[in-house]
Amino acid sequence: MYEFTPFKNSDILNFNSFIQVPRELLEREEYKKLTPNAILLFSILADRLELSFKQIDKNSKIQFYDDKGNMYVIFKRDEIGEKLHLKRSALDNAINLLKECNLIQEKKQGKNLPNIIYLGKTIDTIENEKIINFKNAQKQHSGMNKTYTPECSKSTVHNSYNNKYINNNNIGGSKNSFQNYEQRQYDNLDYLYANKC
Repeated sequence: MYEFTPFKNSDILNFNSFIQVPRELLEREEYKKLTPNAILLFSILADRLELSFKQIDKNSKIQFYDDKGNMYVIFKRDEIGEKLHLKRSALDNAINLLKECNLIQEKKQGKNLPNIIYLGKTIDTIENEKIINFKNAQKQHSGMNKTYTPECSKSTVHNSYNNKYINNNNIGGSKNSFQNYEQRQYDNLDYLYANKC
C-alpha cells in the first residue's frame, strides 16, 4: 500500500477508468430508497451492459439479447459481491431495492447457471425518449401535410361566378328566370375581372 499522496494544483485528474453513476439515482425522489450499495450495483451492471452492446458492434457469435431484442448481462452473484466488497445479505438487499425501483429484473437459466439480469431504463431516460419520439412524430407529420394551392383557371372562375349568380337569383324559381339570367350574363361582364386569381 502506498502512503497518502494528495493531488497538487499542477496535476491533471486522470484515472484509468470510471464507473458512471447516473445523477438521477442520487437526486430523484423515486430513487431515495436506494442505498449506496444499490446505486453502485446499478452502475456496475450498466458498465457490464456496455460490454454486451460492444459484442453487437463486433458482430460476435455470442450475443447478449433475447428473442425480443432485450439486452441483458450475465453476472454471477459471487463475482458481483467480490467486485463490490459485499457480503451476500448486503448484495441481496441491493438487488431487491433495484427490483423495487424497476431498475433490474432477473430470469433464471437453470440449475447451476447464473441468472440473466435485465437492466431497466431510468425515469429520465424514458422521459427523454418520449420527447425525442414526439418530436420525430411531429417532423414526420408536418412533412406529410404540405398543402399546395392549385392554379386558378378561367373556367373555374367563370363556373364559380355562374353558380354564385344562379344561387343568388333563384334560377328555376320563376317562369322567365332562365332568360333573365342569360340576358344579365351578357349585360354585365364585370364579374370576369372581379374574380381574378
